[in-house]
Amino acid sequence: MNKDNYLLTLAGFITWSGVAYVEFGRLAGSSFLWPSVLGYGVFLLLFLMVGSGYAINISLRKTRIILLVQLCIALLLMLVHVGQISPVLLVVWAAQLPDYFSRRAAVLQVLISNLLFYYIQIDFWHFDNAIITALIYLGFQLFALSTSFARVSERRAREQLEQVNQQLLTTRIILAQSSKQDERLRIARDLHDILGHQLTALNLQLEILQHKVAPELQISLADTKNLAKQLLDNIRAVVRNQRTPLTVDIRQAVQALALRLPQLQLTLEGELQLESAECAEQLLLCIQEGISNALRHGRATKIHILLQQQQHKICIFVDDNGRGCPNTINPGSGLLGINERLQLFNGSSRLTPLAQGARLQISLEQQHA
Repeated sequence: MNKDNYLLTLAGFITWSGVAYVEFGRLAGSSFLWPSVLGYGVFLLLFLMVGSGYAINISLRKTRIILLVQLCIALLLMLVHVGQISPVLLVVWAAQLPDYFSRRAAVLQVLISNLLFYYIQIDFWHFDNAIITALIYLGFQLFALSTSFARVSERRAREQLEQVNQQLLTTRIILAQSSKQDERLRIARDLHDILGHQLTALNLQLEILQHKVAPELQISLADTKNLAKQLLDNIRAVVRNQRTPLTVDIRQAVQALALRLPQLQLTLEGELQLESAECAEQLLLCIQEGISNALRHGRATKIHILLQQQQHKICIFVDDNGRGCPNTINPGSGLLGINERLQLFNGSSRLTPLAQGARLQISLEQQHA
């Protein structure tokens, strides 16, 4: 449970306790006491399931059903007897909606709940000022709703900022590795253009001089000529070695991502050497998106990444222990973004369910720099 959810759960529990204490005191000796105790107890249990984070281990659809059951219980409690403060439970319920519904859907549910509350006052409580009471509690609910939406927006902004920071980190690591190749090429060009040309010219001069010097100097001049030739051959070998492309290792960047996610247990297996820095960067961004989706949507705590490379075929498996995924998936912006990145390299991705969690498989043909 994070700090935001902890404060929300604590505030909801204190509010529930105050309402239950007042209502149980008013119902003491009444036949409605034990049904009300049962209703309040179930409402609290469902509220704690959502607030404590247990509900994130089940599907979003089931969590929404839990919230709907909370609303039904709150309305039934108001049907059982006239409770002056029992509608406060509607405020507690409304504060949970932003984590699981869009703004429009949450506001619509609040309006419907208040409409039902209004009819309960008219048909069962026979209140003359039902509209005023309903509007008051509607204001409380909307206030709780807006506060929770602000909390959710701030949390998402933090997540997006962290994602941008991770992208900058991976890009910096890839640039650091690719800059080594650029430096090697610069050194190779300098050796070839400066020392190589000068030694070639020196060999030509020695060849001319060999025909002009006295016989007693021929042996010494031949040794000098051979030494210059060997030096030229060595420089050419160094140039060829410097021009050999360096491969980009993405393990370092993935491990750096893991250090920024201390709450996640990430293991990395396999090797992956890429000649294209652009390809390495896009693959890292895809892996990062897969990790973010596993944390955000799957609520995973463990992720295992397997890197496989056979000739020019690359496969990456990102397995998590989260809530899993359905067999038929409607791709969201995250998966669509991954596929768009991979299309540049004739690659593709696929998300499949596991016995526990889900697997993101990334496949492509390795591109040469």
